[in-house]
Amino acid sequence: MAKVGKPRGLIDYMALTDEANERAGNPKTSLWKHIFRLRTIIYTLLWSSIGVGLTVLLFVRSDIDMTVAPVRNPQFVVLSDGSIRNTYDVRIRNMTHDASAFAITLVADQPLLVELEGQTGNTVEVPLNSTHLQRVYVIAPPGSDAADSERTDLRLWVEDLSTTTRAWRDTTFFGRDAE
Repeated sequence: MAKVGKPRGLIDYMALTDEANERAGNPKTSLWKHIFRLRTIIYTLLWSSIGVGLTVLLFVRSDIDMTVAPVRNPQFVVLSDGSIRNTYDVRIRNMTHDASAFAITLVADQPLLVELEGQTGNTVEVPLNSTHLQRVYVIAPPGSDAADSERTDLRLWVEDLSTTTRAWRDTTFFGRDAE
């Protein structure tokens, strides 16, 4: 403003409290006092901790992930030998930088068998950084407790055969009494 012959502060950037202080004749508040207020320090710490937390979560995440969705129509199928079969859609997400073979197994209180649609054995190949949908059949032998009971809890496991990284999901097997 001095260049055009007008008084200082006619057009200026300042906080409302600075205007009142300058009108009262007090010295101008320094820039550092405006920047380093309690609120800006708290916001800086908060956003920094969120950034550090997200970075840590990125490095500790699992390299594989899976979801299990039971196929509900029909809930189960009675095979010709009398065994009961449930069908599940298992999505395996390979978040590594290499294609990997994954073994699909299960753990249950009852003897149950696992078969993969279109695969021999219980392994499936998943390309790097992709998701693979695999239809999985769980079969209870005829006359077993799992075939005759309404529900049997089971846990499906997916294991990366190259790194032995594992993931699991719990689900339910439905038998004859589910009708």
